[in-house]
Amino acid sequence: MIPRFTTALLALAFTLATPMAGAQGGFPSRPIRFFVGFPPGGATDVLARALAQEARVPLKQEIIVVNKAGASGAIAVSEVATSKPDGYTIGLSPSSAFTLGFHFMKIRPDLLDITDHLLMAARQRVGMTVRGDSPYKTLKALIEYASKNPGKVSVGVPGLGTSVDVLTRAILNHAKVDAIVVPFKGDAGVNTALLGGQIVAGSYSAGGWSQYVQSGRMRLVASFQHDRFSVAPDVPTLEEMGYNLTGTTIQFVYGPKGLPPAVSKRLTDAFLKAIRAPRYVQIATKNELYEKNPLVGDDLTAYLLKDRATNAKLVERLGLKKQ
Repeated sequence: MIPRFTTALLALAFTLATPMAGAQGGFPSRPIRFFVGFPPGGATDVLARALAQEARVPLKQEIIVVNKAGASGAIAVSEVATSKPDGYTIGLSPSSAFTLGFHFMKIRPDLLDITDHLLMAARQRVGMTVRGDSPYKTLKALIEYASKNPGKVSVGVPGLGTSVDVLTRAILNHAKVDAIVVPFKGDAGVNTALLGGQIVAGSYSAGGWSQYVQSGRMRLVASFQHDRFSVAPDVPTLEEMGYNLTGTTIQFVYGPKGLPPAVSKRLTDAFLKAIRAPRYVQIATKNELYEKNPLVGDDLTAYLLKDRATNAKLVERLGLKKQ
């Protein structure tokens, strides 16, 4: 028989140990909110839902995608950044919301500094498209028309202050043409406006236009990458056309600053498994988003800091200002 005082000590020890065990190994014990700063249907949303579906398996917990559009993704980032750093509120965002948007909008310039950066989930590949029945079969033809008809050409972009927005303005600046850049709330908005004839062209992620280019409903007129697109191998890059310009945006998973190391590792490990899952690879590849060698932790932070500095120089060189 165990003495009463021994039983009491054992009970006390168990009581004291239980919260500690829960703190170390209990995450996650409830669903995780996964914020996306754009409406459903765009590249970021598609990616987030595929990630959530795969990451919930190793986490053994539901991941709920929350769409909170506005300020080119920065509203969602701000909500995550100011939430409790317990791992239950995280987000997926294009890097431009952290490294570029504040040059154009009245949003916090320190979003990069008040968040923890877990891992890169994708690299967006972008280009400029027109409708399939457009008279402009090349970027050169579009620019020539714009130069002869000031203010008549409108180009949609997936948000003010995004990297695609700045790159599009840089192209027009380089060509010395007066065209209208129209910001939308994500790729889906650009798609709708372009197919509906409300804009002449669109600069945005291949995840938004790839299927339409393949079906003939849209035509790609320029690749903004260093290489050409497999869906339109005859279409040259900006560099090949004499523009000393190229651009890319990464998508990454982040949380508020100060995530406990154990929680950060648990999330990072789960999402690394997610981006290697066959189903995710298939979806990301189809949308021209797949990245074989994702940056993680400190390497990701270093990349983002460098990107922020590079963008600041580009904005200054182009003379772009907040609206």
